[in-house]
This record gives sequence, structure tokens and C-alpha cells, in this order.
Amino acid sequence: MLHAIRTFIQSILDLVPPAGTFNYYLLRGTLTFLLIAIIARIGTALIRRTLFSRRRLLNRQLSERRLTTLRSLIGSLMNGLAVIMTLILVLSMFVQPAALFTTLGLFSAALGLGARPFVSDFLGGIVLLFEDQFALGDKVEIGDQHVVGIVEQVTLRTTYVRGESGELWLVPNGDVRTIRNFSRGTWSPANIRLTVPTKKLDETLVLLLDVIKDPGPDVLEEPEIISEAGEIGTATTTLLLKVKARYGKAPQVRRRLLAKLQSLLTEYHVLTES
Repeated sequence: MLHAIRTFIQSILDLVPPAGTFNYYLLRGTLTFLLIAIIARIGTALIRRTLFSRRRLLNRQLSERRLTTLRSLIGSLMNGLAVIMTLILVLSMFVQPAALFTTLGLFSAALGLGARPFVSDFLGGIVLLFEDQFALGDKVEIGDQHVVGIVEQVTLRTTYVRGESGELWLVPNGDVRTIRNFSRGTWSPANIRLTVPTKKLDETLVLLLDVIKDPGPDVLEEPEIISEAGEIGTATTTLLLKVKARYGKAPQVRRRLLAKLQSLLTEYHVLTES
């Protein structure tokens, strides 16, 4: 039995190319990459499990979309580290350790100068990993280019946003500085603009006050009645009914108030000149 094992091991060793040849370094580099890739996968799984265990321990309520975003960013980070470690180990096969550190220092300096946007993008991805600025499925507006849409994918370098017209925006994470997150609002405006005859302004204000006493559900606070122009017109006056609705409920609130106002103004003949 022992002899058979030795024979098998020797047959495997016979397949290994001689040291110093191109095939030897190719095989060694491939095995190094596979080993580091496996370690990266295991590390990703351990980090995710540690993250979720800590979340349960600290009772932090992370949304499922945020967890999906973290999984994507952690996987992207570990893949990037695996590629860097593979390059360093492959270089160590040809360069002495002392010279290797010097080479890496020069390479880092050249990378910092020539690939500054890429470095900025990766650093931006790391920031997104630790800060809960947005998550997959959120509707956002990003950057000075007014990129508006739904976040579909986030990697360590790029954020993918599906635009309102169906187009796909690829936003480098280095450009993600100003973020407007529509999905995390606390209220939505349900304002109504109303133009009435000036001679019936007093009657209109009485009716509007009656409406805002009971604006209905999903209205967070008592509406306000203001004049945007700050003046009373000679023939007509435009009033603005400012309404704060619960986030995402503005269309329903506006329709309900419009129907109520239309009914009252028609009943008291405010909308007619006579």
C-alpha cells in the first residue's frame, strides 16, 4: 500500500516541469492564483458571516437591500485583493525580496500618478462599503451630471444606475460625492395651486380653512395657505396650498384634496364669475 502511494506521488512529480523553465513558472503561477482565489472565497464567506453575526449581536436592523449591497462590495473587494496578492507572489518568483519592495514602491508611485482616477474610484468604493449612503433598489440622483435612476449594481469601482428612460448609467465611485436619495425621504410634497377671482378671495379662504381642518390620512401636518407672488391680483389671485404627505403618498393625497376642493368651490360658485 505504501509503495503504491509513493508510486502515485512520484508519477505526479514526474509531470511537473523542470525548475526554471517557462512551463514551471506558468504552472506555479496558476496554482498560486487558484489557491489565493479559494482563500478569497473563504475569506468573503467568513466576513459575511461575521458581519451578520455582529448585526444580530448589536441588534442592527439592516435592510435586505443594504445586505445585498454589502455582499456585492465585499466580493468585489476580496477579488481585487486576490489579484494584487497573486501579482506580488508571481513577481517574487523572479525578483529578490529587497528589490521587490523597491519595485513595489516605484510601481505604487507610478500608479498614484498615472492611475489617479482608478485609485479614487476604488477608494470611493471602500467608502460606500462602510457608509450606508444608498443600497440596491434605491432611487437616487448622483453627481453633477444629474444621474437619476434605480441602483442596480454596486462594485468596488463602479455604481450601475438604471435611468428613468431605461438607459444604464455607469458612475465611477470616485464621482459619487453628492447623493440625493429619493427612497429615504420622510415626506413628499402634495402642493395644490389654485387661481380664484379676487372678489371671491375671502370666501375661498374660508373654504380652504375648512378643507385643511381635516386633510385626511397620510398628511403629516396641517397644510398652509400662502400666496407665492405675495400679492393680490386685480382680477384673479393665485394661492398655494402647501401639503406635506407621507413619503410616497403625495399622488393619493393630492387627488383627494383636489376632489374635495372642486366639490366645495363648485357648490359655492367660487369658480364662476357671477
